[in-house]
Amino acid sequence: MKRTSLILIILIVFFSCKSENKKNNLNEEGKKEVYNDTLYTIEDSYDIGDVRRYGVMPNQGIGQHPKLLKDKMEVLLDIAEFGIELKFPKGVYDRTFNIDNRKNIKIISDSALFTGAINIKNSKNITMKGVVQSLSKFYTRDTEEIDVNTIITKTDTVLKKNNLRSTGVEIHSGSHKVNIKKMVIKDLGSGPDNYKYIKAGLIVHGHNNEPTEIKLDSVVIESSDRHGAYLTGEDVDIKYLNIKNFGIGDGENMAKMEGGIEGEQTDFAGLWIKNCHNSFIDEVIIDINNSKGKYIFNFDIGEEFKPTVIESITITGDKPKATLEKRIFSRTGVKYLKVKENGKNERKL
Repeated sequence: MKRTSLILIILIVFFSCKSENKKNNLNEEGKKEVYNDTLYTIEDSYDIGDVRRYGVMPNQGIGQHPKLLKDKMEVLLDIAEFGIELKFPKGVYDRTFNIDNRKNIKIISDSALFTGAINIKNSKNITMKGVVQSLSKFYTRDTEEIDVNTIITKTDTVLKKNNLRSTGVEIHSGSHKVNIKKMVIKDLGSGPDNYKYIKAGLIVHGHNNEPTEIKLDSVVIESSDRHGAYLTGEDVDIKYLNIKNFGIGDGENMAKMEGGIEGEQTDFAGLWIKNCHNSFIDEVIIDINNSKGKYIFNFDIGEEFKPTVIESITITGDKPKATLEKRIFSRTGVKYLKVKENGKNERKL
């Protein structure tokens, strides 16, 4: 009996050590294994994980991998799924970056700038460290466990080589456990032809499959032709939200909000909250200088028993280009503790 127990203990220890070694990429001797990426390598002077090693150069065309005869950006994601952390050096990448149906991707970005959108769809456990930028938009759908350090969206028609403007950040249906430490939306365009489904600088939405567990530490919306921010979903937690220059474009040919009423989509607001449940915003600052639209904030329908709670709202600026209202729907789900306008007239509600 003692001998059997001893054998069992030895086997448990042996397989536990093997499992731990595998987890830490260690070989049988306990030494760190070096991943063999020869099949993917084009420029071996760069370190493993550096995207230039695999032929993706900043400020150059990207195209197809000469050995594998597939898109180089897809090759990068194949490599990343083997556990290699991808490193994008600073520069312009004239591409859309699609992360679709992927798992366990780790990226380090030294302010890499993509001329196209950054799309994360049908994926799980995606990490982006550093600063990543897009001249189009940042988009998530049907994805979970997304961790991003800093995302910046902005317009530069010269670099993009067309007249299309940035379309902000969209956290769409089926997005769960999305954490973004810092978000800066420098511009959101409008127009009748290419912006039909563009609705807000930051939009968290998804009819019948709303985003859940969305954690945003800092959101700054510097300019939006349409709404500043539109929030629906469950467990949306924002520590700091700063909105400027909203409603300054047009709503021509703009589609209605998902599950919304035709016509309300063009009543532009700095902050629009509708059916956003069990959520919390620490601080909201809305600058009405040079803003247009209809509402400073629009606290729409919700559930009082699972509200969105706002700790503090500050309204700054005294030169709006239109008479902006504050709308609080009779069945709103928004509860707020205090509002301050122009540094005075503070009132608890």
